[in-house]
Amino acid sequence: MCLWACRKVAVDQTITPVVVVVDKEGFSTFKIEAKNNTGKITADVNCTITGDTITAVVPEMTQNNKWIVSFETKKAATTIKANDTLATSGVTVTDFSKPVTYTISLSSGETKKYIVKVRVFTGLPVLYLTTSGPVTSKEIYVKGKLDIDPNVTDEQAVNHITLQMKGRGNSTWVNFPKKPYRLKFDSKASLLGMPTAKNWVLLANYDDKTLMRTKIAFEYARRIKSDFAPQSRFVEVVLNGEFLGNYLLTSQVEVNENRINITELKAGAKDITGGYVVEVDSKLDETYWFRTSLKSMPMTIKEPSEITAPQLAYIKDYMNNTEAALYAADWKDAVNGYAKYIDAESFMRWYMINETVKNQDSWDFSSIFYYKDINGKLKMGPVWDFDLSGGNCNYSPSQYPTAWYSRYGLWMLRLAQDPAWNFKWRAKWVEERPKATAQIFADIDYYGNYLKLSAAQNFKRWPILDQYVWPNVVWLGTYDKEVQYFKSFMTQRIAWMDANINGY
Repeated sequence: MCLWACRKVAVDQTITPVVVVVDKEGFSTFKIEAKNNTGKITADVNCTITGDTITAVVPEMTQNNKWIVSFETKKAATTIKANDTLATSGVTVTDFSKPVTYTISLSSGETKKYIVKVRVFTGLPVLYLTTSGPVTSKEIYVKGKLDIDPNVTDEQAVNHITLQMKGRGNSTWVNFPKKPYRLKFDSKASLLGMPTAKNWVLLANYDDKTLMRTKIAFEYARRIKSDFAPQSRFVEVVLNGEFLGNYLLTSQVEVNENRINITELKAGAKDITGGYVVEVDSKLDETYWFRTSLKSMPMTIKEPSEITAPQLAYIKDYMNNTEAALYAADWKDAVNGYAKYIDAESFMRWYMINETVKNQDSWDFSSIFYYKDINGKLKMGPVWDFDLSGGNCNYSPSQYPTAWYSRYGLWMLRLAQDPAWNFKWRAKWVEERPKATAQIFADIDYYGNYLKLSAAQNFKRWPILDQYVWPNVVWLGTYDKEVQYFKSFMTQRIAWMDANINGY
C-alpha cells in the first residue's frame, strides 16, 4: 500500500516509472587519466565500451581499486550517478572493487545505464599470502594469512583468511624455482566461487609454458562428468611481498562433501567397505602403501590418512581381488569377472580424458586416483596432473600426437582386450566428440586470450619462453607460439583418434 494525495492505492495499482534505455544516448568516452590519479598510474587507461558494459584493466598491482574517471556523453546529461552517488568527470573518486552501475539521466527524462568493471594488474584475482617465515618444506606447515582480491571476477564473502602453508609436488618442488604450494585454512571457506573447504592447491605450471594444460583437461573432465573433476581458477600469487606469477588454484584430492563426496572412514567405523582413496604412485611416498600381488602395481593410501590395520587389510584385499579378476580365466564374465569389482563407466571417463590429451602420467606412474565408497565398486577420479600432456614431454611416446598411449597402462590394456569395453568406449567417443571434445579448441582460444596479460607478467618474472625447461618438447620464444603449438598438437591428436577409433 502507498499514500498519494491522501488516497489509498492498492499494491497492484502502483505505477512504476518506466526506464527507457536509449541506444544513441550514453558515454562517448570513458577513461582513467593519469593526471587525475597521481601516484597510482603513469599513463591513461582507456576503457572499452561494449553495449551497456564498460571494462578496463589498470596495469598496476594495487589493492586500492579507487579511481577518478573522466567521461564524455553523446548528449548533455542532467545527472550522472555512480551507483547512488553523483559523479563528476575528472573529480569524483569511485570504488571499483565491485561492479559499478553508472546511470546517465537526460533532460527528456530518458536514462542510460552501464555496468562498469575495472580490474587491476592482469585482470585475474590476486592472492596475497603472508607467512610467519619462509616456506621451504613439503612436510612442515608455516602459519600465515591470505588476503584475497577477487578483482571484480567472482564473489568472495571472506577476504581475509588465516591458514597454514607448505610446499607440495615432487619434481616440480625440487627442480623448479617457481614452487607449487598447499594451503590449509584454519576454517572452511569458499574461494573465488568454489565450494567451501580447508585444503587448497596452487599449481605453478612452470614447465607448461601455455599455463593451461591442466585447466583444459579439468574443464574437459567436468564436461564429460568424470568423477569429482576439480574446479579451478587462474590467479596471481604474491608471497610475502614477492610476485610469484600465474598459478592455477584448485582443490586438494581429499574426501569432502565438495571434493570426493563419499563416506568419510573413521577409525572406529563398523562398516569398512568404503571411504577409501588410493593412488597409483611409483614414488611410494605416503605412510601406508602396498604393491598388488599379481602385477606389483604401486598403491598408496590417500584416505583415510590414519588408516587402521583392518581397513588397510580390506582395501589391499579389494585391490588385489580386482586385479585378480581382471586376469582370471572368466575375467569378461558380467557377474564374476572384473565387472564385479569396478565401475566400468567411471574407468572409461577417466581414460577418455587422459587418452585425448595424451597425458604422460596416465601410464601407471603417479597421480592416478581410485576411490571406493561404502558397499560400492571401485571408481576412478579425480583426474589430476596434466602439465606433461598435450605434447609437453620429450622422454616418452606421449610427445607424439599419434598412437594410443593411456591404453597401455596395465589395467587399461586389459580392459581394452574386452570387446564389450571397446564397444562402449567407441560409443562414448562418438557421443562426446561433437561437443565436449570439440570444445577443447574453443577453450584453448579462450584461455590463450584470457591469460595474455597474466602470461606477460609471469614470463617477465620467469623469463624462460626461449629456454628448455625439463621436459619440454619445444621452446618457441613467445606465449602465443606455445599456445598455438598446444592447439596444433590437440588438432592432430583428436584427428588421429577420429581416424583410428574403430580399430581400437
